[in-house]
Amino acid sequence: MAVRAQDIATWQSYTSMDAAVDIAVSGTDVWVATEGGVFNYDAATGSIRTFTVVDGLSGVATTSIAVDSKRSAVWVGYSDGTLDRILSDTGVIQRFRDIERADQFSDRGINRIVVRGDSVLVATEFGVVVFDPIRLEVRDSYSRIGSFSAATPVRDVHIESSILGVPTLWVATKEGIAWASMTGANLQDPGVWTTETQGLFGNTLSVLSLESIGTTLYAGTERDLFQRDQNANYSPFNLTSQKVTHLSEKDGVVIGAAEFRVLVVTSGVGWKSVGVQGVGFPRAVAFSTTGKVWIASSDSGVSYGDLPLDSDTLVPENSVSPSGPETGSFTNLSLGPDGDLWAGGANASNTGFHHLNTDGTWTAYSEATSPILVNKSRFLHAFGASDGSGWVGSEGAGVAYVSPTGELTLYNESNSSLFPATGTADFIIVGGAHEDLFGNMWFTTRGSGLPIHVREVDGEWTGMGPLVGDGLLSRATAYGEIYIDSFDQKWILIHDENSFVRKKGLAVLETGVLTNPSDDSFRFFGTKGAAGVGLPAIEVNAVTEDQDGLVWIGTSSGPAFFVNTGIVARDNSAQPIWPQWQDRSNGTFMLFGLNVNDVAVDPAGRIWFATSEGAWLVESVEGGYAPVHHFTTENSPIFSDEVLSIAVDGESGKVYFSTDKGLISYTSDAVNASDKIVELKVFPNPLRISEGSNPLVFVEGLVASTRVRIVTASGSLVRRLEARGGRLSWDGRDEAGSLVESGVYLVIAVGQNDEGTAYGKIAVIR
Repeated sequence: MAVRAQDIATWQSYTSMDAAVDIAVSGTDVWVATEGGVFNYDAATGSIRTFTVVDGLSGVATTSIAVDSKRSAVWVGYSDGTLDRILSDTGVIQRFRDIERADQFSDRGINRIVVRGDSVLVATEFGVVVFDPIRLEVRDSYSRIGSFSAATPVRDVHIESSILGVPTLWVATKEGIAWASMTGANLQDPGVWTTETQGLFGNTLSVLSLESIGTTLYAGTERDLFQRDQNANYSPFNLTSQKVTHLSEKDGVVIGAAEFRVLVVTSGVGWKSVGVQGVGFPRAVAFSTTGKVWIASSDSGVSYGDLPLDSDTLVPENSVSPSGPETGSFTNLSLGPDGDLWAGGANASNTGFHHLNTDGTWTAYSEATSPILVNKSRFLHAFGASDGSGWVGSEGAGVAYVSPTGELTLYNESNSSLFPATGTADFIIVGGAHEDLFGNMWFTTRGSGLPIHVREVDGEWTGMGPLVGDGLLSRATAYGEIYIDSFDQKWILIHDENSFVRKKGLAVLETGVLTNPSDDSFRFFGTKGAAGVGLPAIEVNAVTEDQDGLVWIGTSSGPAFFVNTGIVARDNSAQPIWPQWQDRSNGTFMLFGLNVNDVAVDPAGRIWFATSEGAWLVESVEGGYAPVHHFTTENSPIFSDEVLSIAVDGESGKVYFSTDKGLISYTSDAVNASDKIVELKVFPNPLRISEGSNPLVFVEGLVASTRVRIVTASGSLVRRLEARGGRLSWDGRDEAGSLVESGVYLVIAVGQNDEGTAYGKIAVIR
């Protein structure tokens, strides 16, 4: 199947870099590895640079980072074994997959990176790898370490010369500590390694981190910090019962990162555990050249301050985190009328929701920012209303409303018709939210006797339902997402009342007078179809309507559509139809068998599908449908092939993809059509063409249906094109497929509905 990977190389990431996992300090440069990418903070200027997949990183969730000052480089590791090098001066990123390709080992994740001289030592899940930073290749690897199990995971490496009097490589492993002299020994020989476990709780503690002061080695384990004596016995400090994930040393002081605390050992003085104000989960620590302590935290980015002399609390002077959302995980997306984005939060406890304004600023609504949301979580179902407000349903806490001016209100059983789930006092499980043609907001719930609710424009709430008949019983009160079409029909996902996670079909509801359910009609589709008719699967995940009056259904086994007559809710002959590929070599039914998580329509009338195998864009052609794009991790910067939700901004052309690893957007070639003839915007202008290039010119300002001609200055026809949205692309080629010559070309756009003619010009330099 020939599918273009991308037409405009314009991608933007929206990852959260608040969850820091590792830190490296060199001079005034602070480099931080996070679950959303990498950022660099220049302590001298206060400037921040960020690096994500869009910039060339191999992945979103990093595991380790190290500075290579000798070569002005930064090394970044990942859980799959990929190793990136960032040239700190230019920002150029290069990927190395030597470790990731070592498929003789089932797990190849990178746990720690240490740069020493002309070696990059990499602690991996199968041993130690020595990478050559000059030749850019693996120089050596040690997967058999003494008497430890072959390919035992190595968590940290440490090189020093004082403990044994010779340069020694120490490794922290799942089974204990091992060391080997680096003077003339073949470290691939397990016989040159000495293993040490005495005192490490009977060899049951994984060792996670290593550091030393003079002749003393310190080991951070899964429970507490240990000290090695001259007889190779290890004894605990009894400072913590938590993991000590990282150690750092400067001027005779060792600091360690532990949950809720920073551990401090001062040579010849003593040791103590220090709390960090405002920081709950330290993951890594480092000293600056001035002696300040940098703390990488899994919940609040990085912060720094001085070690306390007379107290047990470190008060950070400042915290650093790039602008962006508090979390990178979103369950669903919805765009407001001006292109602002509402994002439902992660499917986890103590999470809120987010709003991305059109100016690029993020607002987080969570218990950390809004007292009204304390102990309220799982705000998953977001909707941007036509008046600029946002509505977000929580699976447990009701509905949050954000007014156009930003005020937050929480609706529950005390101030609305929403009703708690049976057997609970206040647990309101909201399944979806959508606005009807008249500005009323509709909500669904699960587990209560009233699963449908409407809030009218005047603020009046009404609860109704359940729908009984056509295969639905009165106890079937588990309703999910709701979508309202152009005829005001309500399309409602029905869940299994015995297991809310499972879905069992789709209901279509037509309402009359809101307070009179007797004039309502509905149909329920709860059986699996076959041979191109009926639901491809009863697990329905999404519904949306396109510009041609088709209502698209996304199921766990592919898409289908209804021809929307406006009376589907009372038309017994209405059935979903499976779309077919025009090119049957791709198969008969489009995306058949794929799990479709979401469906969206772009301004050109094309259909986006969020699937478990990437994001698809298809268009209607004679004889069926044809693929336009298929974005995967292999051919695009998209973070994951598990795409959960899609939202299309028709004004900017941005298409937002929420994946299970974060949010990213792509600028497409489709924008909203102009409502009148205006001067065309043609870019880039001038267009520079070289042999072998694949140029693209974009024409904006088109009306809904347009015929476009590219002609020479003398009026000779070069190319004919047609557009359905407000933007189209031209590949710089004539009707015969050849790249055009240098010159000035006229772009003529004629509206097919008598809107008139618009003009533009472009200069081509070849």
